[in-house]
Amino acid sequence: MRILLGSGFFESELPSFREYSYSKELAALGHHVTLMCGDQSYVWKGSRVQLPQTQPARNDAEFVASTGVTVLRRHVWFRVSDLVLYWPAISAIRQADVVHVIEFRQGITVVIALLARLFGKPVVYDHEQRGDRTARLASRLDSLLRRLLIFIGSLTVSCVRHTVLANREHFLSCTPRKVPSVFAPLGVDPQRFYFDPQARIRVREELALATDARVAVMSGKLHKLKHVGDVARGCHAAGVRLILVGTIAPDVREELATAQVGEVIELGQANPDRLRDLYNAADFAIFTTFSVSYWESYATGAHLLVPATDFTAHVFGSDSHVTRFGDPAMFRVPDEEYRAGVDISEPVRSALASVSLHERASRMRFSAPEQCAALADLYASLLGRSPPAQRMAANEHGPA
Repeated sequence: MRILLGSGFFESELPSFREYSYSKELAALGHHVTLMCGDQSYVWKGSRVQLPQTQPARNDAEFVASTGVTVLRRHVWFRVSDLVLYWPAISAIRQADVVHVIEFRQGITVVIALLARLFGKPVVYDHEQRGDRTARLASRLDSLLRRLLIFIGSLTVSCVRHTVLANREHFLSCTPRKVPSVFAPLGVDPQRFYFDPQARIRVREELALATDARVAVMSGKLHKLKHVGDVARGCHAAGVRLILVGTIAPDVREELATAQVGEVIELGQANPDRLRDLYNAADFAIFTTFSVSYWESYATGAHLLVPATDFTAHVFGSDSHVTRFGDPAMFRVPDEEYRAGVDISEPVRSALASVSLHERASRMRFSAPEQCAALADLYASLLGRSPPAQRMAANEHGPA
């Protein structure tokens, strides 16, 4: 297939960008992929958060040579935050079999989608916004503009892809159309996250963990809202050693120092290779709120403990490698923020005690090649070239 990916931004040195992963993996499947994007950094110089600007095109030549993807850099002539405008390459849209655009809030993606529909092309859309910003007048006006862009773009869409249920609900709240939706996490690079038995042995020796010890890891930005202390108490009660990886907030560190949680191994920030090795050393990966690290730890064969919410039921279903704890009523903001006074130590303890560990192996379900193979199946089904593949249904509804 001839596939056009349209976006306001593309950073050729950041594999974590969807545009990078999609185009690379689709090209590896043998499709002709063109990536149309702007020439500016995704970091806006006018942002209140003063981050250093990137050089988005610095690795373009290397990316093109290694993947075979055609990159069309277009000059951005208007920019306010995420909203960018450039003159799209009309010929690239006309020649494509299917057009896939990212985030209508970028503005230019609405233009690309409208042109694609004008030329009779199916349009696939990735939507990641979860809700409206209302803290300030400027934020409310920005949210209204975004809703207008999403509404206009939604008139063109053949299918919308989302990473959490809140994305889907926000999109549907912006349009009267009933657009088919697909759960589509950004896939994990299987060359970076996989099961490594030697790393498991090496890290356990390094951390003085017995070969038969049951070990859990909790990673990320470890702050009070994630109930790190509750997890530590639940692990201690279940006889499971806990490794904390990432930035530990001062109030969390103080809680751990005074609570009856046994010996907790506290490690700092870890690069991807180190994080992979730590997931390998652990038996369990515990998450108390949604994280993209779900997919990374899952790939290494670790058993996941995640909150029992509509989202985790939707994604994991009855997957035997995942245990869901608690109930949706614990959350004030679904999957992200707990209600005041909630204690999850007992649900975590109970979940750990209920798990019978499987033989360890790498898992490909949430890998980038698997996710992009499902994406190619989606394109083909929209073009009438094949029936929707089973993996598409699995992505939307979870395992049987």
